[in-house]
Amino acid sequence: RHPNNRGKLCSRGHAGLNVLYDPDRLLAPLKRSGARGEGRWTGITWEQALEEVSKRLAPLRQQEKTDALWVEQGIGGEHDLLFLHFLKAYGGPAVFSDGSFPNESRALGQSLTWGTEPLVNDAAKARFILNFGANPYENHEQYVPLSQRIIEGRLNNGAKLVTFDVRLSNTAGKSQEWIPVSPGTDGIIALAMAHHILQQGLQDAEFLNQWTNVPAAKLIEHLAPYTPEQAEKVSGVKAAEIRRLAVELAQAKPATILTGRGVGGHQNGVLTERCVSLLCAVIGNIDMPGGNCLPRVMDLGEPTLKTSFSSSPQAFSVLKEGKKKPEVFLAYMANPAYANPGAAEVVQILKDEKKVPFLVVADTHLTETGALADILLPMATYLESWNLETRPAMDLAPFVSIRQPVTAPLGKSRAMGDVVLDLGRRLGGDLAKALAYTNCEEFIDRVSARLEGLPAGGGNQGLKKEGVWVQAGAKPSYRSFEKKGFPTPSGKGEIFSKRLLDRGFPALPVYAPIPAHQDFKEDDLILTVHRVNVMTPGLGNAKWLAEIFHANFLWLNPRTAEARGIREGDPVKITSKAGTLTTKVRLSQGVHPRVATLAEGLGHSELGKIAKAKAAKTADLDSSLVWWEKEGNGVNPQVVIPLELDPIAGGAVWNDTKVTVTKA
Repeated sequence: RHPNNRGKLCSRGHAGLNVLYDPDRLLAPLKRSGARGEGRWTGITWEQALEEVSKRLAPLRQQEKTDALWVEQGIGGEHDLLFLHFLKAYGGPAVFSDGSFPNESRALGQSLTWGTEPLVNDAAKARFILNFGANPYENHEQYVPLSQRIIEGRLNNGAKLVTFDVRLSNTAGKSQEWIPVSPGTDGIIALAMAHHILQQGLQDAEFLNQWTNVPAAKLIEHLAPYTPEQAEKVSGVKAAEIRRLAVELAQAKPATILTGRGVGGHQNGVLTERCVSLLCAVIGNIDMPGGNCLPRVMDLGEPTLKTSFSSSPQAFSVLKEGKKKPEVFLAYMANPAYANPGAAEVVQILKDEKKVPFLVVADTHLTETGALADILLPMATYLESWNLETRPAMDLAPFVSIRQPVTAPLGKSRAMGDVVLDLGRRLGGDLAKALAYTNCEEFIDRVSARLEGLPAGGGNQGLKKEGVWVQAGAKPSYRSFEKKGFPTPSGKGEIFSKRLLDRGFPALPVYAPIPAHQDFKEDDLILTVHRVNVMTPGLGNAKWLAEIFHANFLWLNPRTAEARGIREGDPVKITSKAGTLTTKVRLSQGVHPRVATLAEGLGHSELGKIAKAKAAKTADLDSSLVWWEKEGNGVNPQVVIPLELDPIAGGAVWNDTKVTVTKA
């Protein structure tokens, strides 16, 4: 009865059992006893571990240096409500995400234009679904809920799905049309489509003139240089195709437009998101049935934490330059030493006690980052923990869902909520008063009791019994901006962004070429990264997933390979300015000739025996049945991706790495 996923899980969700019962789990606190990264540990009690941590945190509060605490959150840590309340009560720590679903560019691009993010694709009601670089059939924050609704729209409405992507992803392969595009050029295609729609008089003039801050006449003038012919020169997509799709998009009504890391993973990610937002405005598909809708969520009182960094890569770029440093760095279910671009650099930064004086890692496993920690805290999994969550409602009726333990924490692992309650008591004062709860469950009960309408809807016990509660009487409603405007400074959709102008960036949506792609030598390729439907960077030790996916070949177009004398299955060397990797090649017509692409999630040096493709005798009999030892455990693309950022949003540039590929 869950309104978003309708009771369905992806393969990664099913593999949560592997994480829960993994014999390689971290089940007791550890303290470093040798040099950082040496792998020597001493077992300690929780009492000793928290004493060490509180001893470091207390002086920072007393000296009003709370920004000297840096906190990186990964999947499982980002929406931990009690943990966020602890950080808010503690003061002003620098809090940032590990980018498990990298979306900094999309978040900023959409919020600059519409005042909120992420917009919800109402695909079940759409008749045209245009996709720029997203892969919801395989990997997306709203993975199962969104793919369900895309399929509904296609079956019930005959919706057409068109995908622009450098790679034949699962979504591209299921589209009526897959159009290969030169990497990072989606923005000029969106602008050229908008140009043609305006030229043909197919725009939603009422929406543009009444609900945006740039009238149609001004847009026609601004878009004059962005002709389909110009877009063809840049993107490689035929002008006739752009015109045809622009007319189809404008006439289909309703239509929804998706974006993914194929857009946001580039240096021009924010600007491209703005180009797509402009296209949405031109067809007037904002907050209407079948369009791109403003998110509906419930207010759980989740604290807003101001931070100096929008992403982990941005924080590490600052550390690298020596501009700032933390006194205490806490990685909660985050693994930057493996998952960040420039992974080798990140390892060296974390090893340096002058840059990171005290490193605490709270996780379920010994990760690559955990291997460098001063203190390791064994975390309970999500199957052993409490939490409340509200996600953007796919059907626009706000809801809250509850996470509750299905088993007690294994070993001496603890839920982070209980850990911070303990820390609050140790640090005392106003922090202890702000966290005056006996345990996580009491906190969850108190928060849920404040939800308007919940007592009449069965209260806390009803929520625990059902697992989810939809706001009483809530029904899908559209065009909310007609009642209260957009949550932007002007109350309108801001196609012209003064906030960008004030920062020295273009106020109107423009296509910005990526500098690294312009100086292109004959042997150069652009490396892009992607995820498959059975693996993420944190699930490498999940046995069911690793058995299915444990080797990530480099995808190359046959024409590209032939020019280099490379054949199917050949070992190749991938070289960038950040480093080198060696892996095998898979030839496919499903990749752009200028592109080489690698899947993420493999190539672990830590995390456990399964992640390292090592058979072993453990309490789990399956551990001895690892048949892919000789095949190895794949490679980690982050080794060859340099630590570079989108200059506007501060997110990592995942898909702009210039590489050469040669036979190994």
